[in-house]
Amino acid sequence: MRISRKRALSTAVCAGLMNLGCTVEMIDAFIAEHNVTECSSSDTGPIETTGTTGTSSGSEESPESDGTSGLESSTSGSESTGTGTETGSTTDTTGPPPALCGNGIVEGEESCDDGNQIPGDGCQECARDSIVFITSESYKGNELGGLWGADQRCRNLAGKAGLPRAQTFRAWLSTASMSAAARLINSPGRYVLINGLVVAQNWNALTSGTLENPIMVDELSMTNENAVWTGTLSNGDPAPGTDFCGDWDAESGLDKFAGFGASTSVDATWSYFEPAECLGAAPIYCIEQ
Repeated sequence: MRISRKRALSTAVCAGLMNLGCTVEMIDAFIAEHNVTECSSSDTGPIETTGTTGTSSGSEESPESDGTSGLESSTSGSESTGTGTETGSTTDTTGPPPALCGNGIVEGEESCDDGNQIPGDGCQECARDSIVFITSESYKGNELGGLWGADQRCRNLAGKAGLPRAQTFRAWLSTASMSAAARLINSPGRYVLINGLVVAQNWNALTSGTLENPIMVDELSMTNENAVWTGTLSNGDPAPGTDFCGDWDAESGLDKFAGFGASTSVDATWSYFEPAECLGAAPIYCIEQ
């Protein structure tokens, strides 16, 4: 390759001036006088500005990635991760605030919250009163259709009577494998009759063996003094020594026995006093949930 005379001259001049220790002012003056624009240490061409910048940038970044800056970046990442973990831990620990009984807001498992502690107003311990009634109809013990069928009978009668929340009612019945206490809500609220009389102040009182008033008022607020199918002790456990009318089922309950309660009683016999043959007809107790 043939190098132009002008380029060769500029290269030589620059090299010579640099070797002689020329000052910057002398170099600038010479370049201005002879129109020399580039100085290069190589005959193959000038060093391009872009190339130099790229090399410099790459050279500067490499030490940073291996040096202190890289460590700082790593440390910052660790701190960020730690902060994230701490934040997540705080969120999991705090969670939503617990329900506060008495603030006038129904929340959590509360069924009411009237914001006061006035007794007898239908809301106690943030639980509404639960209606209890003896059914106006009687059924053979082996023809209730099991626990589910008995619950449906309670709901149908409650619905026909226009009781609120009719579809929540369940029968006070047990089987050998399922107690009334386990399948009914153990409410902290009161249990009351259709006419407003209190049966018990809460679940513990209902299952204590003593009632305030007997459960002898039906869904129509009529008095019904009768023996009642229960198969259940007053504490809510299954009554021992009975067949539960074959789990209150028509096919398996023939020629079997189940426990009776007395609707006129306020002692433990309200729920159980003796077994009776399942072919007999009797009402059942229904409790709002």
